[in-house]
Amino acid sequence: MSSGAHNILGRNGGCALPQLSGVTGSRRRKRMVRGTDTKALVFDLVRALDRTSRAELVKRTGLTGASISTITRRLLDEGLLEETGRAPSTGGKPRTFVRVAPDARYAVGVHLTRTDMVLVLTDLLGAVIGRTRRELSIETGEDGLWASVQEAIAEIVTGTGIDTAKLVGTGVVLAGPADRELPGVASVTDRDELRVALERSTGMPVLMENDATAAALGEWWVSPSGRADDALVVYLGAGIGGGLLVGGRLQRGATANAGELGHVCVDLNGPVCACGARGCVEAMAGPQAVVSRALTNPGIAGPAGLGEQVGSRGSIEADFAAVARVAHLGNESARRLLDESASALAVAIRSVVNVLDNAAVILTGPSAAGAGAVYLRAIERELKLRYGAQASPPVSVRLSQNCGTAAALGAAAMVLDAAIRSC
Repeated sequence: MSSGAHNILGRNGGCALPQLSGVTGSRRRKRMVRGTDTKALVFDLVRALDRTSRAELVKRTGLTGASISTITRRLLDEGLLEETGRAPSTGGKPRTFVRVAPDARYAVGVHLTRTDMVLVLTDLLGAVIGRTRRELSIETGEDGLWASVQEAIAEIVTGTGIDTAKLVGTGVVLAGPADRELPGVASVTDRDELRVALERSTGMPVLMENDATAAALGEWWVSPSGRADDALVVYLGAGIGGGLLVGGRLQRGATANAGELGHVCVDLNGPVCACGARGCVEAMAGPQAVVSRALTNPGIAGPAGLGEQVGSRGSIEADFAAVARVAHLGNESARRLLDESASALAVAIRSVVNVLDNAAVILTGPSAAGAGAVYLRAIERELKLRYGAQASPPVSVRLSQNCGTAAALGAAAMVLDAAIRSC
């Protein structure tokens, strides 16, 4: 990266972003603080409500009018909120509305896979200002990977023309468990090296996370209040992942791997999974398993244009999308294959919902983009069989509006989330 690019990225909007949520190294993790301070609580509420008044904030939070006024003034002074008109007077002092200032902060989100990287640059509300994609090769190697990520970050920042003084950091996410190795490099310890190298070259804090967990936070960040506060976020990429939101808090677990939905057992006598157990839903019904089964059926493989092995179209996700496409066009064998996959995943989801009592299930990820309708129907059908279904409100089931960029968007969201809580 050139020295000019280094200078462009060398500021962070006045917020010292702590390493709150980065998973660095094989097992090291840090906790993200959410909803534990009143300033963050008020900011989250204003963001969720689009615009609101101080009186409404008093009503919803239970804080005193004086406390709300103090917190709101601080958020206004920091530029995080802006005033936006007044309500008609009813005899007293008219209410002044406030809302989040979208251009107050920006963040970059990077999603690294075995074959490519997707980058987004978002504003404080999670709106995508810029998006780019670059191919990666398994032969890229450590130095090549670092250089490619650095160049792509500089490119997207320069191309959007944002005020770089408001750029608070970069989030980087990868597929799978927190201890999975980087694409194209040998050791999980290289995650730490990548983070340090990016921080040094960009002059910004860098947080790291797995893709499914980040996608869950991204859904919370861009969704209105109540739609994703208590949700199981199901991530379909090359495999099956998940993230848990409880009370608006992202749950990580003891080893930062909470939400590994793909390893819920749905068949005690099923095939051996990569994790060593039998019958995991990922081994039974994940996108890679679907593609593997499609390759054994000429009636699917031919029309879908699949090659001789999984990933022949460039990635597992691309192969899966081809199978989903021919199913949508009326290929009955492909449709049955997707239906069986969706049914197995739905059973795993029902098991998790029975344990956690989630209010919502959100389906996201690149493999959900083309086959979402099939999976949503199966999930809705299965959740009607959950414990207590007849005596409780239905679980909301929906497809994310950001399937293709969910992980990258979540990476940016975790940086914005951490920045708000550190300013």
